[in-house]
Amino acid sequence: MRKRRGFILIAATVALPALMAFLGLATDVGYLEWQKVHARLAADAAAQGAGLQLLDGNGSSAVVSEGQYDASLNGFTQGVSNTTVTVNTPPLSGPHTGNTSAVEVIVQRLVPTFFMNIVGSPAATVTARAVTVLGDNGGAGCVFAMNATVSQAFNFQGSNTAYFGCGLEVASSSSSALYMGGTAVLEMKNNASVGVVGRANLAGQTKILNYNTGQPLAVQQISAPSDPLNYVQAPSPSGTLHSSATNYDMNSKPPGNTIQPGIYCGGLTIGNTGGATFTMSKGLYYIAGGGLTINSQAIVTGTGVTIYNTSSANAGVSGCSGKSFAPITISGQANVTLSAPTNSSGPGIEGVLIFQDRKITSSSSTQINGGSTTQLNGAIYLLHSPLLYTGTNSSGGYQILVADTITINGNSNVTINSDYSSLQDGSPIHNAAILEE
Repeated sequence: MRKRRGFILIAATVALPALMAFLGLATDVGYLEWQKVHARLAADAAAQGAGLQLLDGNGSSAVVSEGQYDASLNGFTQGVSNTTVTVNTPPLSGPHTGNTSAVEVIVQRLVPTFFMNIVGSPAATVTARAVTVLGDNGGAGCVFAMNATVSQAFNFQGSNTAYFGCGLEVASSSSSALYMGGTAVLEMKNNASVGVVGRANLAGQTKILNYNTGQPLAVQQISAPSDPLNYVQAPSPSGTLHSSATNYDMNSKPPGNTIQPGIYCGGLTIGNTGGATFTMSKGLYYIAGGGLTINSQAIVTGTGVTIYNTSSANAGVSGCSGKSFAPITISGQANVTLSAPTNSSGPGIEGVLIFQDRKITSSSSTQINGGSTTQLNGAIYLLHSPLLYTGTNSSGGYQILVADTITINGNSNVTINSDYSSLQDGSPIHNAAILEE
């Protein structure tokens, strides 16, 4: 018995270094993988920020500086802790080599090992790479909450799931800039990212997931995004002037059940259509005060439509005065299918469905309370006002949300797609998409 015990002790002593080596290997591999995941997040954020500097026409020094700054926000600072952040414009490798509309970011860090150091491997290098290309929106941002300071600038609550086919960017520096409550789930398609200047607060049982893998998606820290549609010019009022508030319903139908573009002084309201479909003809609907309201039991369709919302004072149209700004409201029981113009040849704005006057700063929310039959294709652009987005809203092709704050709630799913193939000039957001990793 003593011999057997002695043999076990000797065998255990001999095997212990091998067991320790395996334990060390597992520990170091796990730690290196953790470092690589975070390096990838830093590279993505850096490539996005550097690409936006390139988009703004800034020189290579600004592109490099922004890329390295955004990497540092995500824990990888050039020259610190054996870290290098290399920003190349144009890229020096890959299929976009030499493309002056592209930026390449390579993040590297020499990471010390723990147990592997015992067997002569004191450090290992982790590397992540990302490339952005201007004008190809891909999985880049198309949902923007632009308020710079407020808490819950992007607020998603309820028991629903939102499917974003494009990235989310939140400009607020608040510690709860992005807030999720209840059991809400945000599924990001096309490898799209979630970026926040401040911090995210995921309360309750909420999750942000990569739709392709089903794995949790980390929120990136980003520098403040600029207005993604700042190049779009506000339209001039045109068409027939409706000098007072216009109301259509089943008892007061437009000729041929067709609503014409023009200047609506005092607003446009569409009520119960009695089962009939009212068609909004293609063109610009210039709302000079009073807003647009589509009530329940309304059935409304329209292609090639842009709705510009302002006040009569800002419109400056002769014969239209004293009409205050009011937001746009689409009821949850309405059946609404609207799409923006697909080219720039008409009086509407290509890719833009709703455009609120940039000079209007209002705390009144534009409310898109979509039911299962609501489908809106185009940008909803409310730079200085909040957006309340509820119900089963779906963009069959694409949708872009830009608002001061964005609130999504309710118990039904929301889908925002990013297929811009119907547009002559592609995505209205001419930003930088992360195309390579």
